[in-house]
Amino acid sequence: MTALIFYEGVLQNNKDQPMMDGFRLVQALVSGGMRMVIATSGTEERVEHQLRTERLLEWISEVIDKKVALEPLPLWARQIEVARSRYPVSMVITGDPDIAKFAVERGIVTLFFSHPGFSQPAHRPEQGNRSWEQLIDELDRRWS
Repeated sequence: MTALIFYEGVLQNNKDQPMMDGFRLVQALVSGGMRMVIATSGTEERVEHQLRTERLLEWISEVIDKKVALEPLPLWARQIEVARSRYPVSMVITGDPDIAKFAVERGIVTLFFSHPGFSQPAHRPEQGNRSWEQLIDELDRRWS
């Protein structure tokens, strides 16, 4: 089984700081025998450096970075398609509701990673000043 993990939002917050809860999640999945593939909007080298620092690099099968971009698809959609063409992706882990929706629509089990660092409107990337309840209502509308 393979999990595709989106680096930004799961392993790194919006201030380019590592999210240790995300790394603990990856460690738990690896110990359960799951293969890990990382998707990033940055570079493979930057992600590999962080994974090496956290002693996880040897457990990662591949880092799919921004080099796979192909218009008109968003980068993350292309990364999901590339990962699925190379591995039997059984799970996507993301902190982005658009990515989660895309993966669910394609029949992939999706874990929506919500970290307390993003719980306050001022700390959530690309969400403006909407309340948590407004975000939940929006997700409910999108998925119903």
